[in-house]
Amino acid sequence: MWKALLLANVALACYSAGAAWLAQVNWQLWRYVGRDRFTEYHAAWWRSVWWAIFPVAAASFAGICAQLVWPPPVPVALLWLALAVQIVAYAGTAFWWGRRQAKLKQALLADGTPDPEYITLIRTNWIRVALFTLAGLLELWLALRSFRT
Repeated sequence: MWKALLLANVALACYSAGAAWLAQVNWQLWRYVGRDRFTEYHAAWWRSVWWAIFPVAAASFAGICAQLVWPPPVPVALLWLALAVQIVAYAGTAFWWGRRQAKLKQALLADGTPDPEYITLIRTNWIRVALFTLAGLLELWLALRSFRT
């Protein structure tokens, strides 16, 4: 049971890391969306990511929790670390990046300079990218270590 679960968790964690990187790159491009179309574009983008992000995030979180019930042959502290990394990433997304991104009205101000909120979002999102990347690398390392034994 733990082998299938671990393989699924590696895939889910790597998918989530890729999605975080893609969001970071995508958010960088928002400055090129015209001010007259930004609200419409942003709303369409927000709706489009729900199906691609949230089901995988839920499955990934459930998978990490399931690993605590059916653990692979690794120290249990590493499984708790994997869970903690995901909790921090999801909490940060829910309470910081997601909320700020949802409230963003423009990437550029009327004078053409970047909106300070947009700049803050772009600069701090690297923390989220790092957390999801860490989660993917941690799951990969757990798999490599587990299947080697």
